[in-house]
Amino acid sequence: MVDIINNKFIPIAVHNNKLFGADKDVLGKYKEPSWNNPVVRFVNDKGEDIIPRADGVYSVSGIANRMVQVLKAYKQEIPKELAKLC
Repeated sequence: MVDIINNKFIPIAVHNNKLFGADKDVLGKYKEPSWNNPVVRFVNDKGEDIIPRADGVYSVSGIANRMVQVLKAYKQEIPKELAKLC
């Protein structure tokens, strides 16, 4: 899964417990509260959500399913290894 993420996506971590700086700015842009549970978003090059935001998705299969949705939205081939994780 890590290889697929690194080859098909650009992973970015935003710390939700920062009270200043770039992390706080990104939280504000997406209206995410500080100190909330982790959220995985898939955004395009303009920072717009490709698929709707979802929280509480922490399982491998849950993340894999969302990755497949994004790849389908861009009419990309779904790697077999990823499909097996769904």
